[in-house]
Amino acid sequence: MKTNFTRGVIFACVAAIWWGMPQPLFFDEIKHIPSFEVAMHRGVWSFFVLFLSLIFFSEIKDFFTLFKSSKKIIILTITSFLIATNWLGFIYSVSINKVQDASLGYFLTPMISISLGYFILNENLNVRKIISVSLMFFSCFILFTSLDSFPYLALLIGTTWGIYGLLRKQIEVSPAVGLLFESGLISLFALPYLLYLSHINIGYFSYNFSYISIMLFLTGIVTIIPLFFFNLGLRYTTLGLAGVLFYIAPSFHFITSVFILGEYLEMEKIVAFIIIWVGVSIFIYDAVKSPRLS
Repeated sequence: MKTNFTRGVIFACVAAIWWGMPQPLFFDEIKHIPSFEVAMHRGVWSFFVLFLSLIFFSEIKDFFTLFKSSKKIIILTITSFLIATNWLGFIYSVSINKVQDASLGYFLTPMISISLGYFILNENLNVRKIISVSLMFFSCFILFTSLDSFPYLALLIGTTWGIYGLLRKQIEVSPAVGLLFESGLISLFALPYLLYLSHINIGYFSYNFSYISIMLFLTGIVTIIPLFFFNLGLRYTTLGLAGVLFYIAPSFHFITSVFILGEYLEMEKIVAFIIIWVGVSIFIYDAVKSPRLS
């Protein structure tokens, strides 16, 4: 039993580290391609890879079961646009050398999620959550009043991810099946757009297995791999702990942006990140202690 729990922690950590380092480095390789085009390819190829994976693991029936519930369809339709916007924001942040803003956005997610839970779901706030949210709000105040440019990407990424998580919690759908629907809906818009780009010869994807074409196809793989390991982690550990381990990802975003991608780090961001890390640490402590997560 203890071995399985350890295995679950390892799998969840692998997913978080993958989200945090290989993904930004991967998208940095193709940052010369318009972000919208890359996001559309990510949707199409994620659907393709996931569809084949669910057939292989005999879980495709769970996807078709979705269509029996109008509530699930409505919520997943909304989350499709949220995840597409989130992907676009992240890819764009990499393309303009602002991975730190993406990191900040994901770190602010608990603040957004807790706030949404309080105002929309009438969830109670304990002292630790109030302190955590207050610290994150204070860090935002520092950023908004001291930086030359408004951190809109951080807010876009954090808000879309926070609302996405809130809505996905309202329905019992596995991450893989839910993402299959979301990427499928994105593909309904993305595929005609990409075919049009190919038709007028301005798209980057070609059918001669060029380096760029392979990289665009791999956008689906790099999206599915961490999801696969995260699902494996959930088999052996709790959802709460797996969610906490997710914060390894923005930490690695930060490390990658500074030490690998060479992004400049303003003093104001250093102060804000330190405050946010303290706030997230309190949030993690509360999540581990909370009995509803066990």
